[in-house]
Amino acid sequence: MSAISLQQDLSPSSPTLPKAAPADPKAMSRFRRLAAKQAGLSSALLCEQQARLLGPQGCLSLFARQVAEQGRQAPELNDVPELENRERQEQAERAVDFALGFHLRRPYAENPFGHQCRAFLCVAVYDEMAMYTLAERYAASQALRQLDGEYFIKLIATTRDTVERRIVFHGLLEHFDALLPIERSIYPFNYREVQKQHLEREEALYGRLELGAPIGTLLQQHTPEWLLENLPVLNRAAG
Repeated sequence: MSAISLQQDLSPSSPTLPKAAPADPKAMSRFRRLAAKQAGLSSALLCEQQARLLGPQGCLSLFARQVAEQGRQAPELNDVPELENRERQEQAERAVDFALGFHLRRPYAENPFGHQCRAFLCVAVYDEMAMYTLAERYAASQALRQLDGEYFIKLIATTRDTVERRIVFHGLLEHFDALLPIERSIYPFNYREVQKQHLEREEALYGRLELGAPIGTLLQQHTPEWLLENLPVLNRAAG
């Protein structure tokens, strides 16, 4: 099917959505190196590292509690003045302002990592060798949480008022496959196999789903409703 005929078959474009952060080649390279490094670690060690960082007693959880209770006097905010690079200093201070605003200790401040791609955020949060302050890592973790949350909300929306479930299972597998090993460590050991079985069952009922772009990309560009409405055309085009 030609691009012109495909465009004619598609429904009018969905409302303009916020523009997603483009993939950063440097961030992707650092992400791949970090993933390769983590791939050599055991699941037990990855779970331990995840807990030290994001668990109830992890450093980012303790940081959040300190900021909520003590505001700008929180001891973990004292590493910001030690930075020498002016640009890094400004970013670290914006991360402090965000954390304080997030915990209602100051007026709301924009997250300085809110515009970054997922690979960049993963490196900022999970790479212990990356030169970020704890406030920056916290801000990056919140941006990562929001990014994933928005993706899952859109993904679940493709199941409303329809029997279509292939999109959601494709999307879950796509997201899981893109995670760092440390992120996968907290999932059930057979998570991927279970989602794959669900997808195979749905495709046995409704046919194989092959799209010309990742689910994540399509949901960045269009609403879930638009994707559902145009799914037959998009699926034929991919074939």
